[in-house]
Amino acid sequence: MRNAKKALCGLLALLILALAGCACDQGGVTGGTKAPEGGGQAAEGSVQLLTWANAPTVNFLRALAESFHQSYPSYTLQVTDAPQSEHDQVMQTRLSAGNVDIVSFQQFSKPQEDWNAAAMDKPLWQQYIDEGLLLDLSQEAFMARFTQSAKQDNAYNGKNYSMPTSTVAYNGLFYNKAIFEELNLSVPTTWDAFIELCQAIRDDGRYAVITCGAADQWPLNMFATGIMTSLYGQESETIGQGLFTGEIKHTDPQILELYAMMDQFASFLEPGVTGVAYSDVPGRFASGKVAMLADGSWQAPTIDAANPDFAYGYFPIPGKTAREDGLPPQFGIKYDLAFAVAANAKNKEGALAFLDYFSTKEVYTDFLNAVGGFTPTQPDITLDNAFLNSLAPGLQKPYVHAEHRLYSPKGVGEYGGNGGFSFFYLKTLGGPFTYEELAQRAEEDFETARKAAASLTGR
Repeated sequence: MRNAKKALCGLLALLILALAGCACDQGGVTGGTKAPEGGGQAAEGSVQLLTWANAPTVNFLRALAESFHQSYPSYTLQVTDAPQSEHDQVMQTRLSAGNVDIVSFQQFSKPQEDWNAAAMDKPLWQQYIDEGLLLDLSQEAFMARFTQSAKQDNAYNGKNYSMPTSTVAYNGLFYNKAIFEELNLSVPTTWDAFIELCQAIRDDGRYAVITCGAADQWPLNMFATGIMTSLYGQESETIGQGLFTGEIKHTDPQILELYAMMDQFASFLEPGVTGVAYSDVPGRFASGKVAMLADGSWQAPTIDAANPDFAYGYFPIPGKTAREDGLPPQFGIKYDLAFAVAANAKNKEGALAFLDYFSTKEVYTDFLNAVGGFTPTQPDITLDNAFLNSLAPGLQKPYVHAEHRLYSPKGVGEYGGNGGFSFFYLKTLGGPFTYEELAQRAEEDFETARKAAASLTGR
């Protein structure tokens, strides 16, 4: 694993050096991936690609520009990025103006449908498709390179408007292998075994049990839905709809069990965790003073950068019982980086050529190896990245993460946010409520929002 990490760091360093010596915004970046044979030619023009700011991904795309141009000499690639907090606004502006060819999305999920239309707005991706701003890619030859499940999980009305390049796992915990070995700990396969493991680390007294970038709130709150993913699996979709419509209550025993597990999890977070910034956790974990880090698999390259010699693994939070099919606990995933083509793109042919080029097996494999935190959505991909390969046992039957199955009605109130599951109101973390009280407050917020929506629609 150490050699694989050093190789990854070296590749990223080469990409950064290549970028430092050229005008990246002109699409003439040197270095990067070797062009495969069989490129084509079409109308002249640059391909304008917009994505969110993520250094490994953006650096790879920019370094790829020269080899893309070599394979398709009539095209150049210009990559621009926006901070994630501003990406949606920048994308909307550029799609409307018609000055972008390829845009980036995450998973297409939680559409507005008949059963939820009264109490929720359309997500942006659905608005763009319904307004005719994204091109239907379903019949493009390159889409056949991706798994059927990846296409199904991102389809809308039976069509694909994006090319799902990757997934990330994020109902899991990074763990310090040296600490686990020292304390004779094993990766847990049930919730009770996980709690016993946490208690053993606490009893030893030398290491913090779990850290998390809780000062930013979302990194911790996503573990509420992470626990839900591990507890309910595919049933999360039915539960999410039931909570939204009121057929299932936050105060039902089945849902109270989730709140109780959240409270247990919170009790093992390091003291002062609500003041730990997300940007600090890779170094904090890689220092060797913390046994586990609650985060998504995308954090692996940053941990490597903090300490290339640090040995760690990543395991899914387990459910209450072992799986009946004999598999280990499985990861909850989301589709992270997806490329869509603007329907009014000035260089539509060039945009499609780039997606075809990017998704060839050689280039696609190099992308996954270089970025380091994504898992493939194409079959039969062999990676050089030891960390990504280590996730395979938990990706045999992965679930779509429960975050993408939970709906919050419009005007739901502060306790119903995040689908109602927020750590920050728990007394365990200094908040005002026991987990039972929080469940009651969340249900009251949901019910108020449901009634407001019903009064407006007459339903």
